[in-house]
Amino acid sequence: MDSEPSHSSDEVQNAPLSPDEALSGINAKIVDSNDLMEGSNEILISHKGAVYRLRETRSGKLILQK
Repeated sequence: MDSEPSHSSDEVQNAPLSPDEALSGINAKIVDSNDLMEGSNEILISHKGAVYRLRETRSGKLILQK
């Protein structure tokens, strides 16, 4: 008899989402970070009179700082 594997509710809640699942219901423009950074590891973003710094770490993560 075929049956689905059972998962605890914690396993299901903590499972990583696919990009499609993460964006479902969100009406947002997707910008590729390579296009945004244009080869630099840091850019400045002006937003409502404040300047933010977006930088890529050595491990490839993005950090946004005010």
